[in-house]
Amino acid sequence: MVSQLVKHERIETTVAKAKEIRRLGDNMVQLGKEGSHFAARHAAAFVREDDVIHKLFTELAYRYKDRASGYTRLLRTRIRVGDVAPMAYI
Repeated sequence: MVSQLVKHERIETTVAKAKEIRRLGDNMVQLGKEGSHFAARHAAAFVREDDVIHKLFTELAYRYKDRASGYTRLLRTRIRVGDVAPMAYI
């Protein structure tokens, strides 16, 4: 799901999953900001898609270069009809 978050920049999922994805997604953006070969290897071990890794190390690293943390936001949207799960955009 972290790969899809980086690729599409917004996904809708349950609140519990979104909170976990936020933690992992922030770590991936932090690796992208480092820009080292070591960071690229760690990101490649987790993400496994070349276009997503390229986006992490170019576009997102440039976008968040002045921000220290808090790269993702959690926006609660609705209650899912089937199982009454709270949904959120991340």
